[in-house]
Amino acid sequence: MRQISEALQRAVRHQQSGQFSEAEAVCRQILAALPDQPDTLHLLAIIYAQTKRYAQANDNFRTAITLAPARADFIGNYANALWEQGSIEEAISYCERSLAINANQAEVLNVLGNALMVQNRHEKAVERFRQALQLRPQYPHALNNLGNALQKMNQAAEAIPCYQQAIELQSDYSEACNNLGQALKNLGRIDEARVQFHKALQLTPNFNQARNNLAEVDSCWLEPLEGKKLFLRRYEAQDAAYLRYCHQNNDFMTLYNQYIPRHQPADELAEKLRQTQALHPCQTKSADWVIFRKNTGQPAGIANLVDINLSHRRAEFLIGLPDSEDRTRGIALEATLLVLDYVFNRVKLNKLIAHVYAHNAFSQKNALALGFTQESYLREHLVDPHGNLLDVYGNGMTMRDFHSNPRISKLSLRILGRDITVV
Repeated sequence: MRQISEALQRAVRHQQSGQFSEAEAVCRQILAALPDQPDTLHLLAIIYAQTKRYAQANDNFRTAITLAPARADFIGNYANALWEQGSIEEAISYCERSLAINANQAEVLNVLGNALMVQNRHEKAVERFRQALQLRPQYPHALNNLGNALQKMNQAAEAIPCYQQAIELQSDYSEACNNLGQALKNLGRIDEARVQFHKALQLTPNFNQARNNLAEVDSCWLEPLEGKKLFLRRYEAQDAAYLRYCHQNNDFMTLYNQYIPRHQPADELAEKLRQTQALHPCQTKSADWVIFRKNTGQPAGIANLVDINLSHRRAEFLIGLPDSEDRTRGIALEATLLVLDYVFNRVKLNKLIAHVYAHNAFSQKNALALGFTQESYLREHLVDPHGNLLDVYGNGMTMRDFHSNPRISKLSLRILGRDITVV
C-alpha cells in the first residue's frame, strides 16, 4: 500500500503541474494493480475533466463515488465537471449532496453559485459566494464570481471592490481585470475601463472578449477624420447654431432624416451637445460629426453613425449636405470614404447599413455605385410627420465587401491619397 500511496502522490504532483499525460499514465499503473482504488479513480476523473474528456471523466467520477459514497470532495468535483459541461441541474444536485456531507467547502459553494447564476438565480448565487468567502476570505475566484453576480443584479458599484480584491490576491487574474473593466464601463468610467481591458489583454494576449471590450472603449472612436479637402469632428456645443440651421431646412431634412426635432432652441441644443460630447460612443450608441472644408474651416454638412450595435458590430450611416449645390462637388463622397475608413479600419465594425427614403433616388443611386448592396425595399415602412407613408431602401456593406471593392480602392487613392481597402 505504501507503493500505491507514493505513486498516487506522484500522479497528483504531475496533475498539479499540468503534466496530464504523465499523471494519467501513473494512475493507469495503479489501477492495473488495484482496479477499485477510489482516490486514483477520482484523480483520473479530474484529469479527464481538465482535458475536456468529459464522458470518461463522468464514468470515473461515478465509479469513485460508488466506492466511497461519503467522500464529499469526490461529489463536489463531479459537480464542478457537470457545471463545466452545462448539466446545470445535475451540478446543483451534486453540490447540495456534497454540502450535506460537509458544509464547509468553499470550492463547492463557489461551483453552486456559478450554477445558480446560469439559472439567473442571482440573489441565491450571491449568498453562496458570500458563504464561500466566509470560509475562505482570500478566495480570488469566489470574489470574481461574486462581482459577476452583483453585476447581473445591476450593482456594478458593489462589484468593483470584489474584482479589485481578487486582483490584489492574484495579480495575473486576467478574467477579473476584464470583469472590472466591464463594471467600470457600466458606470461610465470609460478611461478606467480601458486600462483594465488593456491589462487583461497584456496578461492573456489571446483573450478575445477583452480584445473586443477594449475595441469598444478605444479612444480612436473620439478622433477626428481627416481627408485632403475635408475634416470631420465630433459635435460640440458650439455647433448648435449650425445644426439648428440644418434642422430647419425642410428640403434637406426631407432627404436626410424626417424625425429629428427641428425647432429645438439653440441653448437647449447646445446643452444637449455638451452632455453628449462628454460621453463615449459606446455609451451613446452613436458617432456624430460636422463636415468641415479645410480651406475655409466652414461647415458643409453632417455625418452620423447611429444605432451602433457593438455585440453584432454594425451601425447605420447617415450623411447630408444642406446646400444642394454642394451635393455635386464631391464633398459627400470624400466624407463617406472617411467614414468607411473609420468604420472598417479604425473601429472595425463588420457591417454598415444605409437606409434611404425611396423618393431620394439620387442618394440610392450613389450608395449602390459606391458598393452598398440593396438588401431590401420596405414598402410603406414609415409614417412621416405629416402622416404620409414612406417606402425605404435598405442597403448594406460588410467588411468583406469593403476590402474587396476595387471602386473604393481607386476612389480612395484619388481622393484621399491612400487605399483604404488595404488591410
